[in-house]
Amino acid sequence: MTLSLSEIRARRGALAERARAERDELGRLVASQRTWLSAADAGMATVKFLWREKHLLLVAAISFAIVQPRRSLRWALRALSLYRLVRKIRRLLPA
Repeated sequence: MTLSLSEIRARRGALAERARAERDELGRLVASQRTWLSAADAGMATVKFLWREKHLLLVAAISFAIVQPRRSLRWALRALSLYRLVRKIRRLLPA
């Protein structure tokens, strides 16, 4: 299949127009979801910060356990059961 130079230029123009239309549509879609995306971005930034500063999580957990020991024990038991559930699911699913 050989195309002439004018056919290639016409096809290139059509593809460029299609790409522009898709970018515009994607821009409108992202603009409509901007609040959710910014909240997700802020959450990811917080998770990355806490991953780097693990000692802050430890301090917060110890402080919470001192201030409200019963509630922290309930949360610890929930976290343990969630951890066990995740381990069980990982064992069942193929790698």
